[in-house]
Amino acid sequence: MSFLISLFVVLHMICWAVALGTWVASARTRVPNKGMAHATAGALVFGIVLAALVSIGGDPNHMKLGIKLLLAIVATVLAYIANRKQTETPSAVWFGIPTAIIVNIVVAVFV
Repeated sequence: MSFLISLFVVLHMICWAVALGTWVASARTRVPNKGMAHATAGALVFGIVLAALVSIGGDPNHMKLGIKLLLAIVATVLAYIANRKQTETPSAVWFGIPTAIIVNIVVAVFV
C-alpha cells in the first residue's frame, strides 16, 4: 500500500508541475495550451485517488483534503475556461490558474 500511495503522490506532483510549467510557457502570449487543462484534471483525479487510499490506510486530515480538493477543482475549471476562450481569457481566469496551483502546493506542504 505504501508503494501505491507513493506512486500516486509522484503522479499528482508531476501533473501539478506540468500544469504550472505549461502556464509559465504560455504566460507571455496568453494562449493556453491544452496540456495545462489536462494536467490540472489529471492532478485532480490522482488527488482524489490518493485521498481515498490515505483514508483506507489511516486517519487523514479531512480539512486539508477538502481545501486541496476545492483548489484543484478551481484550477481545473479555470484551465478549461482558459482553454475554451483562448486569447480572450479574462485576466482573473488567467492569473487564477497559477494562484490556485501554488496555494494548493503550499497547503500540501505547510498544513
